[in-house]
Amino acid sequence: MNFRRASLLGAGVAGGAGLAYLLQRTAAGRWRVGAEELAAAGLTLPPDLRHHFVTTSDGGRIHVVERGEGPTFVLVHGITLSAAAWAPQLHSLPGRVLAVSQRGHGQSRAGREGCTFERLAADLAEVLRELEVRDAVLVGHSMGGMVAQLLALDRPDDLSRHVRRLLLVASTPGPIAGPPLAALVAAASARALASAERRGRGPFPKAATVWASRVAFGASPSPAAVELLCEMLDSMSPGALAELMGHLLAFDVRERLAGLTVPVHVVVGTRDVLTPPRAARAIADRVPGSRLTLLPGCGHMVMLERGDTLCDLVTE
Repeated sequence: MNFRRASLLGAGVAGGAGLAYLLQRTAAGRWRVGAEELAAAGLTLPPDLRHHFVTTSDGGRIHVVERGEGPTFVLVHGITLSAAAWAPQLHSLPGRVLAVSQRGHGQSRAGREGCTFERLAADLAEVLRELEVRDAVLVGHSMGGMVAQLLALDRPDDLSRHVRRLLLVASTPGPIAGPPLAALVAAASARALASAERRGRGPFPKAATVWASRVAFGASPSPAAVELLCEMLDSMSPGALAELMGHLLAFDVRERLAGLTVPVHVVVGTRDVLTPPRAARAIADRVPGSRLTLLPGCGHMVMLERGDTLCDLVTE
């Protein structure tokens, strides 16, 4: 290939890449909406929330929002989210509703022990004790469901003092990837996220954030729901995300689930590509007396895609 042909080919490749990037940015812009649209969709937090900041035993700080009185529901989000993910449930659930932002997410900060799943489970136990939670339904979404499983298995006495039922939403009992791939992904993610942390940026570039958020939904999400997920992802600490990725990818309690005695209800969307229905079935098949509910057409963000249905399942 002569120099002229090589130059033309290089220019063509660069032009194609530039056009693809421009199309991505243009398409991603369709999903960006403003504060008014979020409010109109009921995806902003209620104004009458009570805010708690629980100091953990390792010096961390866990932000919890609370609303209402009566039967208690505790909501724990997945990775890259925050208490804001539960806006529909904070508006609609009757009784006392508490939404926890896990360390490294939202306004919550890690302490000396950093971000491990064991520490997240300890945080949850300390929050339940500090806020005097009794006879609650504990709802864990995605990573929040993994932390809830760990709390139930490692701290059964703590769980029984505060919780009467588990609702695991779009979660998994086992690793998302095999060990070789998990190690590779965790290492690559750690390097990229450490760079973002040093530069004071969010975990991902803006356009990539939109597309990563879109993948979390089913067929027809509202732009407001995608925007809310983008905002939470943008505010996530890259350092905390890097630390949690290894634990997320390696998590495996499958062989221990038969020992659970608390009632468990597992919920998953049929179009969830992040924690697909087979992961939910893996929980239901191993926990004695558990129940499984499939939501047709729903993706990973059940609380935003099927808010009313989830409220019904929580309160039934």
